[in-house]
Amino acid sequence: MTSSSTLWAALVLATAVNTSVIAGDVSNQVTSDDTQPSGQITNVLRSLAGALPVGSEAMRPFHGLMSENEDNKDDLNPAIPGMECYIDRILSYVSCYSPSIGTEKDADSLFRLMVDELQAALPSNRWVGMKQEPGIDSIRSYLYQDQKSYAHIDMDIVPRIEPQGTNSYMISMFAWTD
Repeated sequence: MTSSSTLWAALVLATAVNTSVIAGDVSNQVTSDDTQPSGQITNVLRSLAGALPVGSEAMRPFHGLMSENEDNKDDLNPAIPGMECYIDRILSYVSCYSPSIGTEKDADSLFRLMVDELQAALPSNRWVGMKQEPGIDSIRSYLYQDQKSYAHIDMDIVPRIEPQGTNSYMISMFAWTD
């Protein structure tokens, strides 16, 4: 496992430990959790879940600095720890990518942890999650959909071939308004 995937794994594992607390009773979360990576992930996802159904205007506060890596996109603000995230300037969709993950087994574990994190962060009275058939470029896919606006959050495991010829994987997340 590379150092970037090890860091990302640690962040997601910390998230998993906190997920049981979050799932138990969101209203009793201690404010100091906001400084922990899992608390930050949950808060960003919860904020996105609130803004996506409202539309582009509600997504404005998420626009950070102009991205150096992606044309016509801004960095997502606040960021999701352990992921590279951008928000499109025109359409206000969010795209996030993890660092490379060495094995499919590790990618699958991290994928399940992120799906669980989304489950904990999204209001269950509006958002419904469902396993999806993988797309052309992915091997696993999970979709959350807001039942009133049909906003979506899509999580995938994407296989990659590194320049050295070795296989690796990446977790991608896309969120968009309808």
